[in-house]
Amino acid sequence: MNPILWRCPLCHDPLNQTGRTFTCANRHSFDQAKEGYVNLLLVNRKHSTDPGDNKAMLESRRQFLQQGFYAPLATALGTTIREHFPDATQALTLLDAGCGEGYYLNQLAQILGANVHYYGTDISRAAMRMAAKQYPAMQFAVASSFAVPLPDASVDVLVRVFAPASEAEITRVLKPGGLYLWAYPAAQHLFELRQLIYDAPQPHSVEVLPPLEAMQQCPALAVNYRATLPDQASIGALLHMTPYYWSASAEKQAHCQQLPHLDLTVDFAVTVMKKESL
Repeated sequence: MNPILWRCPLCHDPLNQTGRTFTCANRHSFDQAKEGYVNLLLVNRKHSTDPGDNKAMLESRRQFLQQGFYAPLATALGTTIREHFPDATQALTLLDAGCGEGYYLNQLAQILGANVHYYGTDISRAAMRMAAKQYPAMQFAVASSFAVPLPDASVDVLVRVFAPASEAEITRVLKPGGLYLWAYPAAQHLFELRQLIYDAPQPHSVEVLPPLEAMQQCPALAVNYRATLPDQASIGALLHMTPYYWSASAEKQAHCQQLPHLDLTVDFAVTVMKKESL
């Protein structure tokens, strides 16, 4: 089990765990759910009663991802982390900010091994419920990526796959020399699916960001390949896990889910930065 690194979202003091309760020195208390996660999302950080992805979307995502369609992205992330931290005996702390149901964090664990302590946060309580139940050796917390409940300079590697985040929080939680990887859709990602949804589909616009404050730009990654979804179930799972589902008319949704298979372009970009050492 990973050590407890969570800090209190109210006063920022360290949290200690006794049984199923997390408490800080100021007696703020947070109960661990039966699945193993802790809810550290303050009410004033919520923009709805139950923010984030819902259970149906998360189940579709898990169904799709566990078939390996995006495994090359996870492999590229893991390989890059190991290139920057080649000593496999070195203990590392890794945070997946906005980790969803935990697929990428688990894939990174398969690549990087047991000397890495794995933490995941997501604003969705349903996501943390699924992740903690499936991966009990990892630490999960319901939390906003704009208020990460971890101490300053406590993370060696911060991974962000598609999720929104605060640049200030990324810089704050990374140790000097820490690595930041942000994966996002590149221009041609799922273009064939977009052709089925939109009358005039456009490529993704890709914004190249300057290095964050106190961060050094490293060579970016491009993960581009072809994938075939072999059946209606996998096509339906992909559609339900993407924003395209909400853009599609009922007629176009039905058409997509009746296709016997679908050939796709998978196109990811990964920004890689390293925090400057003191």
